[in-house]
Amino acid sequence: MSDEALQRLRNPPHKQSPRVVDKVMRLAIDLYVGTPSEATYMTVCKAILRFLLDLELPSYYKVKHLVADLTGIESVMHHMCVNSCIAYTGPFLDLEACPVCSEPRYDQFYLQSGPGGEKIPHQEFHTIPIGPQLQALYRSPESASHVHYLHNKSYCIHAELDHAGSLDQYSDVLHGTDLIRAFEDGCIDENDIVLMFSIDRAQLYAKKASACWIYIWVLLNLSPVEHYKKDRVFIGGFIPGPNNPKNIDLFLFPGLQHLVALQKEWL
Repeated sequence: MSDEALQRLRNPPHKQSPRVVDKVMRLAIDLYVGTPSEATYMTVCKAILRFLLDLELPSYYKVKHLVADLTGIESVMHHMCVNSCIAYTGPFLDLEACPVCSEPRYDQFYLQSGPGGEKIPHQEFHTIPIGPQLQALYRSPESASHVHYLHNKSYCIHAELDHAGSLDQYSDVLHGTDLIRAFEDGCIDENDIVLMFSIDRAQLYAKKASACWIYIWVLLNLSPVEHYKKDRVFIGGFIPGPNNPKNIDLFLFPGLQHLVALQKEWL
């Protein structure tokens, strides 16, 4: 994470709207969120500026950093093998070539040497740390009010078990023995956050090799009605294809290591 992101994570704003943005910047943010790429953003901006000559829209780079500053959320990038064999993380952090297929880590065509030389990786993947995403959720009074479901529901479950000895229905992950025992043993208390991890392959286009892997976090503090909604599911990372990753642990390492850091330092 960048120094700015780490600073925001450790000292999050306690207001719903940390900064006031004007209508022009609001338009730029909507364009940034609603467009799939920098090229599309610039194309739409040019079309708007042809109609509104006096309007000054910020660059893609500027609005990207504004969104990161407003939400506290930014992507972290790491190098990976061009054939998706490994990610250069953990024990493979300093390797210069893939130990599986021997492909070089950096693009040899753009490889520069000497002072100030820049090495261009063949391929990169994105990790979106979960901590800032959770802070953004809890910063809004409306969304924060929904995260008490876990504790309230667990109290009702234990009351039903004490009274009847069994549950009338099983309709939620909280009805499972593992979570019931975790609450009974004190492993989860009222203020704890409980996450479920899920990863799957996604085909982005129907007629071209474009498969990638996406992993998500599901916040079980929200009710089942809420925690699978699109704006309540947290994206953990993207692993580009078209090949399947051969060592998935290396790609998950940054996101899981971030989670461990949150548990040690407290969120």
